[in-house]
Amino acid sequence: MELGLKYTIGPDGAKTITIPDDRRAAVIAFVREGASGPVGEIESIAQEGHDALLAALAGVSEPQAAFKPAAGDWSILELMAHVVTTKQIVATLCRNLGEGHLPPGFGPQFEEQAAQDGVTITRFATLAESLLAAEAAHADLLTTVRRLSGAADGDVRFRHFLFGALNCREWAVFQRIHDGDHTPQIASIKAAPAYPSA
Repeated sequence: MELGLKYTIGPDGAKTITIPDDRRAAVIAFVREGASGPVGEIESIAQEGHDALLAALAGVSEPQAAFKPAAGDWSILELMAHVVTTKQIVATLCRNLGEGHLPPGFGPQFEEQAAQDGVTITRFATLAESLLAAEAAHADLLTTVRRLSGAADGDVRFRHFLFGALNCREWAVFQRIHDGDHTPQIASIKAAPAYPSA
């Protein structure tokens, strides 16, 4: 699902992200509806996004993964660093929120755009390394989802800066949105004129 995000740089250099109201409403509705279903459906939703991401990466070589269309653009490898970081954070969030608390150190300062947009903690030397980490983070998320119970719907929430406060089930469904938003970026990088042939 492409979100149609618009990025604006202010006079002070600060970046602002906006999303059309209809897209924001569609995402929130998708997340809430998906999270209200059985655990197996939540798992399937998260798996769809992960599978689409991996399919977009099929056949990408290490030189292709390191290619940047322009100086300020992400390479596929840098994009994966962000995607894997988010997968790891979402898995941790889901596990802790399902237990009824925020992860240690997660306070209001992490609910702001500056802390969430483009967050990249994990870095990789190779695409192969990033794929292993993506699989591990995804497996961690699915393990957490499988352990959810009706009681783990949770009143404890953590706020996404665009889509509001989400509980553990909603964050698991949101991971599908995040994978779906970044997957087309891989195709865009591949379509760049100077993208390596191998």
